[in-house]
Amino acid sequence: MGKPIYVVTAALLLTLLSSCNVGDLFKTKNDELLFDQVMELQQQIVHEKWEEALANIEDFEAHYANQKWKMQLLGELEDYQDIELEIERLKVSVQEQDEYECMLGLKQIQYRLAVIYTI
Repeated sequence: MGKPIYVVTAALLLTLLSSCNVGDLFKTKNDELLFDQVMELQQQIVHEKWEEALANIEDFEAHYANQKWKMQLLGELEDYQDIELEIERLKVSVQEQDEYECMLGLKQIQYRLAVIYTI
């Protein structure tokens, strides 16, 4: 009689875990801040506030470095390495004041963050 209870409990637990987004369980305010900073950068670029955007990229990069350990646990190697490459490209695009490339880079960063936090 005890064995069927374990099987039912395991099946129920598996069903519950598979229906929820495990990444959301680990997402903190510091993680949400990364997404918010990307949105803020998008607004600055749309409004052509290039100096502010460049300063905020530096802030984003520092905040990203602090959260990188968690991304290494949650994501795959290429995801967080691609974010680092996109940050470097974004700096160049902002210096060149290339709105299209900036927005493309920010969308890539946003996508990679979503992939990492959506397990």
